[in-house]
This record gives sequence, structure tokens and C-alpha cells, in this order.
Amino acid sequence: MDTHMHPNLILLLSRILTTPIMLVYGLQKLMDANAFINNPATLNMFATLGYTAPAPIWLAYINGLFQLFSSLLVLFGYKTKQASYAIVLWLIPVTYFGHPFWSGVNAAFNEAQFYKNLAIISAFLLIGLYGAGRYSLDSLTKGA
Repeated sequence: MDTHMHPNLILLLSRILTTPIMLVYGLQKLMDANAFINNPATLNMFATLGYTAPAPIWLAYINGLFQLFSSLLVLFGYKTKQASYAIVLWLIPVTYFGHPFWSGVNAAFNEAQFYKNLAIISAFLLIGLYGAGRYSLDSLTKGA
């Protein structure tokens, strides 16, 4: 039995289990940009940054496209490390500015979202560290 099979299956499973949240929310933003603009996290982030105007609609589309394409890259294991680290860099300000439970605004909701995002950041950090594994496009292109 191949001793490398189990870690590679775990990496594949990790990619499959981690990316749906990004895929789903990315698609939602593309299908209904107003939901992003009126989302409590978006409103929190803009208020925290001192903006009084709502988020521009183009931001919803850019955000949605980023989430969709970066998560597809991770899911299929293409440029996995770069895509995972890009997601982490994107999630850090989203988590901090979008879910400031310590400010008292919708504290219970934001606290749960904040800690959920920390777990997602952790998952993408590990995928970035270990890469996609054997069952990926990255592995196929290395042999080409």
C-alpha cells in the first residue's frame, strides 16, 4: 500500500470541505450584490473604517469573483498555495473589520462569525502550507 495515499486523501478531503463556504458566498454576491451591500458585516466594516456611504456595487462583484475563483483554484488544486494565502490575506481584514463583536454591535452574531472565520483562516493556512497533494491539478502540471 502506498504510504503517501492517506495524507493525499486528507489534503483532497480538506480542499473539498473547506472551499464550499467561499464558493457559496461568492456566488451569492454575484447573484445578489445588494445582499452584500446590506450585509451587517459589510455595514460594520464600512462604519468601522469611517465610511458613511454604502459599499459600491462593484465591490460586491469583485468580492464575489475573488471568492468564487480563488476557491475553485483551491478546490481543483491549481496554484493552491497562492490561492489559499490570497484567501487568508482577504479574510483577515474581513474578519477584523466585518465582525467586531467587541464593539457591542450585534455582538452574539459577530462573535460567532469572527471565530468561524478564524477557523476558516486556519484551514486555508494549512492548505497553503501543505499544498494540494497528489490528487490535484498542481500535481498533474508538475509532471508535464
